[in-house]
Formats: sequence, structure tokens, C-alpha cells
Amino acid sequence: MHFVPFLAALLFARGAIAGEKTFVTSGKELTYEQSNSICQKAGGQLASPKNSEENTAVLEVAQHYGLFPFLGITDIQTEGIFRYSDGKSLAYSNWSPGEPNQWGEEDCVEMQLNGIWNDKSCKEKRLIICEFQS
Repeated sequence: MHFVPFLAALLFARGAIAGEKTFVTSGKELTYEQSNSICQKAGGQLASPKNSEENTAVLEVAQHYGLFPFLGITDIQTEGIFRYSDGKSLAYSNWSPGEPNQWGEEDCVEMQLNGIWNDKSCKEKRLIICEFQS
């Protein structure tokens, strides 16, 4: 189904492709919950890199805007155990040294502009990057 990336491109301003996934953004920043909801309503999910190629694609989009995005990864279900938003275990990670450190209420994951991950409060506002299967 190659129409999904085309429709996503109409809804969002910028994107990148990695393997079978298209990563797109509108350039707006919202909380994790708001971002997750928007991606689901559009038929996708928050960007959830499962390998270095996908991480690089998400990074390219983030760097274009100069903004940190939220990833579809949290430890909301079980404190200290980060999982994809669908509840599956992480297949890939790119944590910054010493992270996740669980400082305060840091249940969500942001990507920094070097591609490294950091745990962060879900109430912060970060760049929305959704992923769609090609």
C-alpha cells in the first residue's frame, strides 16, 4: 500500500524514509499524549526507531527543524522498563551515557539533535514525528 506515505505527505510538511517506514512531521511541538493522539488519528504512530537506519531517518527530520522529538517509547506501563507504545520490548536503543536516569517524572523518550536518546517528562512539548508503514 504505497498510498499511505503520499497521504501523510499531504498532511505533514517534512519527512524521511527508512526501509518500510515513512517518518513525517508538521513541524509543531506538543506533549507526548497530544502527539501520540495525532499520529494515531492520522493512521500511524509516534516515531519508534527499531534500528540505526530508522533512528537516522527520524534524526534527519528533527535536525531540519532544530527541535527534539518525542519517540513512541515510554516506561509508563512499568517504571524503569522502556517499551514501544504498543507494549513491545525495545528492539533497538540509542541512549545517551547515563540514561535513562529517571530523574523526576521522566517516563517518555526524546531524541536529541545528535540522535542520542534521553528520558524526559511527558508533559514537555516536543516535535511531533509520526511513522507510517509503506
